[in-house]
Amino acid sequence: MASSWRGASISPKAFGIPCGAYLPLMACLYVGHKLWVWIAAVMIIVCFGVMAHIGWTLNVCWNKFLGFMRGGRIVSRPWWYRNRFRD
Repeated sequence: MASSWRGASISPKAFGIPCGAYLPLMACLYVGHKLWVWIAAVMIIVCFGVMAHIGWTLNVCWNKFLGFMRGGRIVSRPWWYRNRFRD
């Protein structure tokens, strides 16, 4: 029997695109009704749809950005090493 918690962390999707990608379109309803704003919102949604299709969700991109900013090498010691061995 499958666990009921298996799908607890899956993000909701509408038409295969994460629902967070539709936020620019919702912002268009409140910001303005210019044509370029609608086109930009639709292009952002399409971009998020393509990224979600290849597996790069917003969380994955954010974590990759943080890893890039952090760098390839961590120069600090873990908390248990600092507490046990004083430098």
